[in-house]
Amino acid sequence: MPPSTIPKAFLLWKLLLLAITLLAPAPYDSSTSLIFPPPTTLLRSLLQKLTRWDAIYFVKAAQRDYANEQEWAFGYGFVKAICGVQWALSPALKYLDLPQPYDYALSAVLLANTAHALSTAVLYALTREVFPSNRKLPLVAALLHVISPAGLFLSAPYSESLFALLTFSGLYCYVRGYVVVAGAWMFLATMVRSNGLLNGAVFLLDYWRVGWELVAGEGGRRGWRAMGKFVGLGIGGVLVGAGLVFPQWVAYGRYCLADAGAGEVRSWCGDTVPSIYFFVQERYWNVGIFRYWTISNIPLFLLATPALIVLICSAIWAIYGGAGAVVGKLAIPQILLAVMALLTYHVQIITRLSSGCVVWYWWVACMICAGDARAKWIVRWMVCYALIQGVLFAAFLPPA
Repeated sequence: MPPSTIPKAFLLWKLLLLAITLLAPAPYDSSTSLIFPPPTTLLRSLLQKLTRWDAIYFVKAAQRDYANEQEWAFGYGFVKAICGVQWALSPALKYLDLPQPYDYALSAVLLANTAHALSTAVLYALTREVFPSNRKLPLVAALLHVISPAGLFLSAPYSESLFALLTFSGLYCYVRGYVVVAGAWMFLATMVRSNGLLNGAVFLLDYWRVGWELVAGEGGRRGWRAMGKFVGLGIGGVLVGAGLVFPQWVAYGRYCLADAGAGEVRSWCGDTVPSIYFFVQERYWNVGIFRYWTISNIPLFLLATPALIVLICSAIWAIYGGAGAVVGKLAIPQILLAVMALLTYHVQIITRLSSGCVVWYWWVACMICAGDARAKWIVRWMVCYALIQGVLFAAFLPPA
């Protein structure tokens, strides 16, 4: 199959998901209708059905900035990206006669779908770079990303598509040796989703290795080259961390410095490392070690099990199965994400967070190319989960 298969498959898949969205039953929850005027057109109805769960927070924060403390759990970078798209499209949006926040919802939907399309192309290029001798693998990996089990979350006002684009772009620069540029991409990715910080493990591992080479006393031109890479990795790693620090700095200025004179300083402002993100996650969303391990959440753990198995098995394949040193390193953030989801997160979100990991796409693609029967079951799970989840999402039903 030629590479032109990818955009065709992408378009058909998106049309199928959008058709499911429009045909979904009336919403179980009325939260969306509280922020949107009643829909009078097909476009407005579609935008309402795509703005469910966390998407409501993203759209409202983009429309009027972060008004409530708990909203800081939702990616600062994605909110600002929505604002940027809305500003760029504002002349065209006037002709659509969309009242607020429909214009922000449409901007977010366009951003999510464009980012998903571009991330598919970047994954294709990244796979060619990592597996240069396998002509079929890049196409298969890209097609798997098209039908990711994240499904409608990659079309709705959610941050997963943009996160995948920025992460894949960073990884592409990393494997090409442009570590500072890679760190800049990862800075943006971490601004969009905090779990982008896990990509810093790749920089840290290389930083330790190159630093050890310098301590071992390699001289000459090779030593200078190692020193340059050592500095570049340090800068890249700092940039990854800065993607999480910057929104915290903005919030600290707003809640801890600006409000100090009014005597309304928040409790988290006095923490050793003040972070509104971690405070809000714990206080408002009950995120913490083993906090999600309750009897009532067993069904959600069962729903997340296939994604966790795929992520962990593919990481083991990458690290111990001879997939190559680069692939093994890129598996580290993936397995850290799976472990954190199992122990700390609202575990069901791992299915959509997996869309920003690359190694499991390569693992499944390798099995497909080798005719491994296990791949068929994984692809069937991906398609079925995405389609069923699309109906549930549009109807405002869990899981989300």
